[in-house]
Amino acid sequence: MADPMVGQKALDRANQEKNLLLVYQPIHEARTRRIYAAEALLRQRRESGEIREASVITKAAEAGPEMFALDSWAVRTAFAEAARWHAKGAAVPVNVNLSPREFQEGNVFERIEKLVAGCGIDTHRINLEITEMSHIEELERTNDVLIALKTLGMELWLDDFGTGHSTLSHLLHFPVDGLKISGDFVKGIVTDRRSRAITRSLIALAHDLGIHVVAEGIEREEQLDLLLQWNCDYIQGFLFLKPMAGQEIEKMLLAGE
Repeated sequence: MADPMVGQKALDRANQEKNLLLVYQPIHEARTRRIYAAEALLRQRRESGEIREASVITKAAEAGPEMFALDSWAVRTAFAEAARWHAKGAAVPVNVNLSPREFQEGNVFERIEKLVAGCGIDTHRINLEITEMSHIEELERTNDVLIALKTLGMELWLDDFGTGHSTLSHLLHFPVDGLKISGDFVKGIVTDRRSRAITRSLIALAHDLGIHVVAEGIEREEQLDLLLQWNCDYIQGFLFLKPMAGQEIEKMLLAGE
């Protein structure tokens, strides 16, 4: 069993030294390549100045409750930064990840509603990304929470669809507006027949359900060419832009780039 103090000490140290930060990776419209949204990603700044997913996050995940503290910090920070951008005229939506622990801890709607009121953000410019929902046993209660979140004006997206514990039943049970196809599939679509078939089928399925679709992990023009043939709505990956600091993307968005 993991020692809870390991994760707590790592988190305390990161907070004290202000090592935790969010970076943002743009999501582009597939055909125009214009920035559609920016996804908030949790990172740690090392003493060397390097920014990466780091031990504080891994240790907190092992400890359990501390991961919830990290999740809450990330959501609160993303809302506050996005509200600042929007107030300055950058109307690009921000995608914020909600982990299963956010739902398991309870009161997720009340906490999100309080954060929205506190920072004054336009909820129509927030997309909540949810992952690994099959870990949540009370599907009916979870569905009620998701419906309530949608009443705030937010869109709900399934992240990393097709891997881990994500299933087609999520599209049946939950009121989602979009899904993100995992880069594990996208990276193989040029050379692998199965990856190509699965990705093409998921895009077609999403469109039949009236759901937006993002392809993740794009690194090659050949991948983009296929995704355009299949009418993928949005794209995300190093072919376009890598994750960047909040101030950097804010400057880019305000410049209309």
